[in-house]
Amino acid sequence: MCDSGMGIGVMERKKDLFFVVCFTFFAFSSFTSDALHGLNLIHGDGFWAGLNQWYAEVAKDQFFLDDHLFVRYATAVSGLIFGPFYLVLVFAFIKGANWVRTPALIYVGAMLHGCIEFMWWEYAVGPRPGAPIVFWAFNGPYILIPILLGVRMWKPDPFGSAAAVG
Repeated sequence: MCDSGMGIGVMERKKDLFFVVCFTFFAFSSFTSDALHGLNLIHGDGFWAGLNQWYAEVAKDQFFLDDHLFVRYATAVSGLIFGPFYLVLVFAFIKGANWVRTPALIYVGAMLHGCIEFMWWEYAVGPRPGAPIVFWAFNGPYILIPILLGVRMWKPDPFGSAAAVG
């Protein structure tokens, strides 16, 4: 018997719609903010550049705007590597694709490492955000959601078995 690695679909796992929404938004923000920052495209008059500048103003995140090489590198990784992977996660959560467990756990480790390192740079090296509540409202989910994903993916066959249902 061949195991397709597919579990129960998302409509039978309504709580997982939370992850579908989160990773859809993360993909959007990776492509419209992080990728642009990583490619040094946020200092213009365009809509997305303006939105990135608006974030930096409301969060008083001067380190983000200072064009520090570390920030450019971190946002490039987020936009160009994590961004496409978020789409893989959305697909896997919708389809109940158990094969995503190992890549998801690798992502959790990479994301938590990257976020901790980014926060160290933000608070220890660069000028600290002037509006920490706003800063954490924007950035906190990128730590919280990977932790929740790690919990969700911890058990083998996180989406169950479609054969058990059918």
